[in-house]
Amino acid sequence: MPGSDTTKKSLYSIVTTILLTLCLAYIGGTWLLSPGHAQLSEVVLRVPISSGASIYGIKDDRGGATVPFSYRYYVYRNIDADNEILAALENTNPFLVTRDPSAKVDVSEQGITVAVTGDVSAYHSKTLYRHANGSDYTAVSVFLNSRPVE
Repeated sequence: MPGSDTTKKSLYSIVTTILLTLCLAYIGGTWLLSPGHAQLSEVVLRVPISSGASIYGIKDDRGGATVPFSYRYYVYRNIDADNEILAALENTNPFLVTRDPSAKVDVSEQGITVAVTGDVSAYHSKTLYRHANGSDYTAVSVFLNSRPVE
């Protein structure tokens, strides 16, 4: 048939265009709806757990006028300056994300017990911290005591 090549090319172009549009819409939607990177702004808690590590509570400034701030809690090697702490923890995963700016921390031989009031967005019962030498790690157990806001 003389017109069949044109029909095949036209159908191929339409299908390709639709698939490309769907892929771009998916990528754009994923990008727009992704939570983004934390905006660590202030060290609100620093509790030593050993001679080489501490628990750091950091304020995440992605909240604001319509959404409350969140607070991220990390176990990390000891660092003295607040700006160095914020820079070091920027690409590190916290063991706890909550709305409570004043978590209570109790350190014992069994691990760390953290008491918070309010929403908990993320929690991990085990965490690791890298020693200052950069090659050794220590595992830490984290126990969570959470209660709702009264």
